[in-house]
Amino acid sequence: MKKNKPSSNNFPGADWQILGELELPVGSSNADDAIKARLMEILNPLNLHADFLNKILKSAQDAAARVMQNGMELEHIHLLVFAPKDRSSKRQTWGFFRIEKIEGAADVDSPNHAIEFYLYVEG
Repeated sequence: MKKNKPSSNNFPGADWQILGELELPVGSSNADDAIKARLMEILNPLNLHADFLNKILKSAQDAAARVMQNGMELEHIHLLVFAPKDRSSKRQTWGFFRIEKIEGAADVDSPNHAIEFYLYVEG
């Protein structure tokens, strides 16, 4: 399992900043534990409500389990977490959406699956 450092890179034309990522080998026996540990590490600085954290965690674990069981020849699952660059307000209601995509499907024998989480402030 490869743990990547958060990047300060911002994506051109977007107000999203990557908070962190996790590269998880397909077939990893402790995937749920690895996802939980890394997501808690990534999301801890945001001081999110426990119920909201559990929703993100469950979504990530369910998506990873589905990918691992689908039978595709994948090497890794990449979990990425993004949030708005401007998170200055302290009392916020957060939401999130998830995007999944297959990376490099056309140019490699064993593509990777990306699961991206975008956290946003509601309202």
